[in-house]
Amino acid sequence: MTMPPPFELLDQRNAAVVAEYERSFYAAFAPVTDNRLIRWLWQWDDTGGRLATRVPYADQRIYLQRGADGSIAAALAVNMALRELQGGAFGFDLPDRDGSCEFLTVFVNAGHDLKTRHVFWSACFADLRRRGLHTAYATTARRPLVLYRRLGGTIVDTNVIEGEERFFLRFSLERDYIRPREAGTPVIATAAE
Repeated sequence: MTMPPPFELLDQRNAAVVAEYERSFYAAFAPVTDNRLIRWLWQWDDTGGRLATRVPYADQRIYLQRGADGSIAAALAVNMALRELQGGAFGFDLPDRDGSCEFLTVFVNAGHDLKTRHVFWSACFADLRRRGLHTAYATTARRPLVLYRRLGGTIVDTNVIEGEERFFLRFSLERDYIRPREAGTPVIATAAE
């Protein structure tokens, strides 16, 4: 079986591909009912079943990973320009913009294994490093915090908004998150190893 490439970039000029991405984004977050703040953070089209961030597409680099069936299995949207900071909606600001970017959303659709997710994550980080970036920032609610901390996120700041806690995280893009082991089991590694 041929492995799909670790990622492709969203073709922002292709309306059909953008619509597919927005429907996948919506499908990933529509079931999340305990996170009320994302309902006003992002642009929801419940009728069309589509979801987008408020940061313009022209300021983003969006990584997609496709499953064996060709559908979007995972996505990572990155604010590259930092003209508008999504975390600013929660009262956060970047301590340093030089060499930094902001993760706007990351999602994985059902049915995709952990190894595939880590390969995707690592490939995206490697691409961002090639672009001269070393740090990414992101906001999250409490529920996914454990996963993001396992992926190397460290808490920079916290805020409570309308009774919901929000965490501002820093990720070092200088980490590789997967390296094949002799037996085929992935291990977490740093880029320096």
